Amino acid sequence: MKVSDALKVIDDGWVKKPKGFRVHFQKQEVSEWVTEYSPGEQEKPLDSDVVAWRLAWKLAEASKSNMPENAEGALVNIYVVDDLGNPIKYYASNQFDVFNPMEI
Repeated sequence: MKVSDALKVIDDGWVKKPKGFRVHFQKQEVSEWVTEYSPGEQEKPLDSDVVAWRLAWKLAEASKSNMPENAEGALVNIYVVDDLGNPIKYYASNQFDVFNPMEI
């Protein structure tokens, strides 16, 4: 087998590292819930899942003062996703976690 063929087999079967991370959250605007990301989808994603989870936690803590009395000002269902939009496990618990969970 040629080295280039071997590298293709390895590349196809290797676990791919995400190209970046974003914080997913939902908020109520007027009468509907919208999903947003930080950084935004047109911005460069964060390099580290740990940094993304810290941002998620800080957003959740800052938003708690608005819950549940003023849902319009609250950020809910906060978690980290990879560059493909797949949820990422929380580094501290190795579980899929959601900050400020709310049924919508």
